Amino acid sequence: MPSSSALRAPARRTGLWIAALVVTGVLFLVVYEYFVRTESGQFLDNVMRTTADHFDHPLPYLNPQNRWITFVIMAPPAFLFIAIVLAGRKYLAGLIALGTVLGANLSTQILKYVMLERPDLVGNPSYWISNSLPSGHTTMAASAVVAVFLVASPRARPAVGVLGALWAGGWGTYIFIEAWHRPSDMIAAYLVAAIWGLVGGWLIFRAAPRDNTVITDAEPDVAPAAGVCWFLGIVLTLGAGLSLVFAGGWSGLARSMEDPTLWAWAAGALLSFGPAMLTAAVGINFFSAETGRRARGAEVPAARGARVAYPIPPELRQLYDRV
Repeated sequence: MPSSSALRAPARRTGLWIAALVVTGVLFLVVYEYFVRTESGQFLDNVMRTTADHFDHPLPYLNPQNRWITFVIMAPPAFLFIAIVLAGRKYLAGLIALGTVLGANLSTQILKYVMLERPDLVGNPSYWISNSLPSGHTTMAASAVVAVFLVASPRARPAVGVLGALWAGGWGTYIFIEAWHRPSDMIAAYLVAAIWGLVGGWLIFRAAPRDNTVITDAEPDVAPAAGVCWFLGIVLTLGAGLSLVFAGGWSGLARSMEDPTLWAWAAGALLSFGPAMLTAAVGINFFSAETGRRARGAEVPAARGARVAYPIPPELRQLYDRV
């Protein structure tokens, strides 16, 4: 018999969700402040983007003017999203998830073109001066898979998290090697999608508690999916740091501006992918921990807990009736 402490409604610890939002927002600000508003950050970003501009790759060339790229990025997650919503009749959850996609992409455009500025601290080429953080196309990919993650069942959510991170991280890396964006632009896009995913997740957990509650003696195993994301995220991100070291440190990276090295290119590609896996790892663990728990055959616990009715002593019944 599970203990009473194991029984809870989904997203009952609202303070934890607020803390997660604050931490994610702070991480976004750290990425922006370092990579955009410091000389060393701009220098690292520019070196990696220079190598992406210099080296060819075997993938098809992406034309920035091709509107079909947006369709290719969004369509596969969108079809899966529609299938899950219709099959499970999760219409309210679907509307909330669509709101997170719209919010993530709108906020990315507002942040990029209205709120955030990119001072020229290291002599950027004229066509690099305008702010590019966060990446709009990467936000599309990340927000689309976040929507699928939100409407998925607790049992399917870990697998969706892994596949979604591969999809979003793959597009982020593709966009980097096409020299559309700097690595920091992709990291910022993952964080924007994560922020809106937390908002949408809390709302969906509260609006559809039964769909987001598991039976305590049959909980889904999230360890394999989370482990894959943690492993790939840590290895790829550390690999990016090691690639910068193998490029020759600061002096070697400075030379790479004139004579690009594949080590700096590898650093940019890995840094565009690794954080997507780390974000998914945290999301899988966090959403699993905040999924509701109930005993087999029991009702879903109320979000605010059951109301406690205290018995009235017989000697005070008269006073109670008068009130």
